[in-house]
Amino acid sequence: MKQVWRKQKPRTPGFIRAFTMETPLGDVLEAEFNFHERLVRLAVEIKEEKGRMYGATVKNGTVQVEKDITSGRAYPVFRKIWPFREYFSTLPDKDMLACIGGAYEIYPPFVPDAQEKVRSQRHPLESALFPSTRYDSIFGIVRETRFQRWRRERREAREARGSLWLRFKRRVWGDLQDVCMGVGFGCLVYYLYYDYVVLGLTLGVLGMTAGLLDFLVRKRSVLMTKVLSFLSFGSYFFYNGYVYF
Repeated sequence: MKQVWRKQKPRTPGFIRAFTMETPLGDVLEAEFNFHERLVRLAVEIKEEKGRMYGATVKNGTVQVEKDITSGRAYPVFRKIWPFREYFSTLPDKDMLACIGGAYEIYPPFVPDAQEKVRSQRHPLESALFPSTRYDSIFGIVRETRFQRWRRERREAREARGSLWLRFKRRVWGDLQDVCMGVGFGCLVYYLYYDYVVLGLTLGVLGMTAGLLDFLVRKRSVLMTKVLSFLSFGSYFFYNGYVYF
């Protein structure tokens, strides 16, 4: 896969090297490198999402910025970049891979040189499930324990989600729009029909629509509090209209 990466002129000011490639499925990957500030900008254009682009800026293994490039808004892109980690691992620039530093599980490709020689010379009774650590200090091998891997995965998942305040800022505008739309449309239906049954059915449909907007259009998890609020009010008005009116 190294041969498919092509050099291109950097699009971002201050970045001196840039590479691009197209996957067999038609997705376009880009990587730009700022050597002086040790910054790497990763971008993916996903064909299945009609060319929607996502990007992230990484500095020495730490994710600095994540955003939906198409909309220009901050967006957690771990699930967008992670499937292409094997492609990014083959970038033909060692400095760039060193600056990525394992973010999104992007590591340099394994080169079976001295380590393979050590394994071939180990004792026949040593199991492949328990490789020898006798020569780790000589070759600079640092093995990751299960606890360390668990902590790293939790840290990466937490960084991908962002802080509570950041997640709140990402969602609040869209959820506020849904609530205002629901209240306004509910009032309009009530003043047109003066019927609690129709109002209850309308609020139920609006609740399901708000959930579908989050899942299909905004590409994020559904806020169940919002959906259940619409359904609860809809059930209340439907019950009162059906029983008492």
